[in-house]
Amino acid sequence: MLRRFSEELVEDREFEIGGELFKFRYPHWEEGANLFDEELTPETNGTAPKTEDEPAVFSFRADTEYALQRIPMFLDPENDSHKRFKALAARKTDPVPRYQFVQLYRWLVQVTSGLPTTPPSEQSAGGGEDDTQSSERSSSPEATPTA
Repeated sequence: MLRRFSEELVEDREFEIGGELFKFRYPHWEEGANLFDEELTPETNGTAPKTEDEPAVFSFRADTEYALQRIPMFLDPENDSHKRFKALAARKTDPVPRYQFVQLYRWLVQVTSGLPTTPPSEQSAGGGEDDTQSSERSSSPEATPTA
């Protein structure tokens, strides 16, 4: 059976965020490889540890800035998309929530890299007795967030 990789690419490459419509593109393989190499380092979303025993410190600001810096690499340049996206991110009236920029970035990475697009398992908001996940289930690699 002949596998047709070109036919597996996403055809509808449009998305909407903050009331703006954009098209995405598949980045060149070197851009994608560099992106994944950077994703594997703690410096990308917070403060890197000073020693091996010290954990990296997560930063919402750094996490969001990281996404905002990298989203343009996925944008099809037509219709001034880079300029419109920059204006959208800077918009103070009717701003786009921080988490939507981060989710958009993760979605773009997943779609353009062929990674699974299933969301990480839901966590209980309050904890306590309502937590029905067993330790056996939570140790599964499928239930472990990868981002």
